[in-house]
Amino acid sequence: MALIIKHPHNYLCTFEKTTKNTDFHSIIDAPSSSKYKTLLTCNAPIYQDTLRDFWANAKLEIQDKKPWVISSKVGGVLVPIKPQTISVVFQMNDLASKTSFPKDEYQTDLIKRGYTGQLAKATMQKGDFPPPAKFLFHTLLTCVSNKTTPINKIPLKIQYLGYAIMSETDFNYSQALFTNLVNNLKIVQEKKPQAFLLFPRFLSYYLQQKIPKEIAKVLKQRKPFQINIHICSSDLCC
Repeated sequence: MALIIKHPHNYLCTFEKTTKNTDFHSIIDAPSSSKYKTLLTCNAPIYQDTLRDFWANAKLEIQDKKPWVISSKVGGVLVPIKPQTISVVFQMNDLASKTSFPKDEYQTDLIKRGYTGQLAKATMQKGDFPPPAKFLFHTLLTCVSNKTTPINKIPLKIQYLGYAIMSETDFNYSQALFTNLVNNLKIVQEKKPQAFLLFPRFLSYYLQQKIPKEIAKVLKQRKPFQINIHICSSDLCC
């Protein structure tokens, strides 16, 4: 079975401030002025056949018993992906940042921002945040997480990312993205039914930066897929 693009997943975010969403202007400013802006707003034509070629040809290299790089041939060009290259392409400059935060640090901050839910489990509920923070997490879940299921549950890495954006704290999201890619590659290689075209927007943008222009012209002869757009507006805070 050919890998498909699932929804809602990896949508394109546009930061839109209007006179109707003034209460959300500060929370819109937070990600749009952060180091994660490119990750949220990068856009490129999405060619599903090209993405299928990437996953079909991808191989994982291990170094010191840890995943080190995913390499795949696309249009005859060998394209490597690792945390370092993710950080550069998406202009995050986050490799020296933390990959996790102590519970007392980020949970205390999120409670001060209005979270009212239970904290016994690792997963938080989007609906237990006040509207501005709720919308930020809705945006992160829809645009940058690996989730494709109903988006009320906030996994740990997205909690970290939301906390980092709101508190202007550095967080290594490049490593989190790479881990997601590694996990999806394993599922693809094992031919499990849950395999899909993970991060179609990210990968399309990444390949566009890494593939020579003359090769890219060949790929552009294929039919593009238009990714859904997630507009940063309070009207969409669900």
